[in-house]
Amino acid sequence: MIISNSAINPYEPPRSDPAVENPLAFDDELRTFERLDFQTELTRGDIREGIARTNIRTDLVSMRTLASIVIFFCFYIGFLSLVASPNSTVALLLSIPIVITAALLWVRYRALNRAVKLNAHRCGAIHGYIDRDLMMIVHPDQTRWLKMEHLVSVGQSRNVLTLCFDATQMQFDVLPLRAFADRNLAMMLAKRLCQLRPPCPIQYIDPRRQVLADDVPACSPDENAAFFAGGIYADDIRDTVLGRRWRWGLVRFALLFGSVAISLIVGWFYFVGFTWFGILVGVILLFVLSKPARSVIKARQATFSNTDPLLMSSGWFDATGQFSMATTGQSKANWSLFETAEITDRMIQLKIKGCDMYHLVARRQCSDDASWQAACDFVKQYGPQAVP
Repeated sequence: MIISNSAINPYEPPRSDPAVENPLAFDDELRTFERLDFQTELTRGDIREGIARTNIRTDLVSMRTLASIVIFFCFYIGFLSLVASPNSTVALLLSIPIVITAALLWVRYRALNRAVKLNAHRCGAIHGYIDRDLMMIVHPDQTRWLKMEHLVSVGQSRNVLTLCFDATQMQFDVLPLRAFADRNLAMMLAKRLCQLRPPCPIQYIDPRRQVLADDVPACSPDENAAFFAGGIYADDIRDTVLGRRWRWGLVRFALLFGSVAISLIVGWFYFVGFTWFGILVGVILLFVLSKPARSVIKARQATFSNTDPLLMSSGWFDATGQFSMATTGQSKANWSLFETAEITDRMIQLKIKGCDMYHLVARRQCSDDASWQAACDFVKQYGPQAVP
């Protein structure tokens, strides 16, 4: 299982799971697809285009939209300079929407850069295939098998096809169209998939990953492999580097959001006063600001609640690396994929090179102390250096 240190996204989750809403109709549509092989060198530019220009992340602002808004506000500020003096209270009040919009655009633009960084470890030579049942993709240090029936959303630009199998939308699979021998056939596939799985809102927790997969593993373990299966809960992560970063991220967001909200409301009433108009606009501001606050509270409850598991996974450690399986797919990672390792009394945490993505295995997932000790020994013997 992979989990991320990405900041909480303050947007409402979808009301239904798009990947299971109508699986039979989805399967019927894919039945006519033939297997398409692909092979190319995936670059960071491909990943950026696959996230920014396909509109697969509905919470991100595209560069075209960002440029349009900036141009509009340049004209808007120029107009204000003609009708109001620089020290005018009116000019100050009218500039508040500009400040708010600029802040939101900055936050969303940062989210784009963060999304690219979270998927940058997939750059390099890739090859594999995609058909109506499965997408298999081989990276330099990892091989993954993803079920098409669990596809959440698809986006397409002129040069890339982006597929998302993760309802939290932390991970994306970007396939440049140049990777396919028949570009026209690949574009037809992309268009069909976009119609079947259009972009959708983000979920804080993928409910499909809270069910233990019962599929047949795509590869076989070594004879002395250390197996694991079961759920990972918030308590398992609490004392790890990842857990501390999660908590600190929420604290930083709360402090920043609180200071901005208080400044806006106090500033508004200071300049306008407690008139009926001022109170009405103040109530509207409170309503607008309460939405991201409620979303952060929901995110915290989803992330730190011990009622339900963060995820259910199974797999093993052996001398070649780690195999893990969730409901949405399977992964075989070589030890060279990981940059650092952290072992606590309750958790093995493997950090992927070059990004804040982690493979996690909890002690409760091992059947007994001997299995847990064997898993820890594999990490210590073959894995990356320990966290200092």
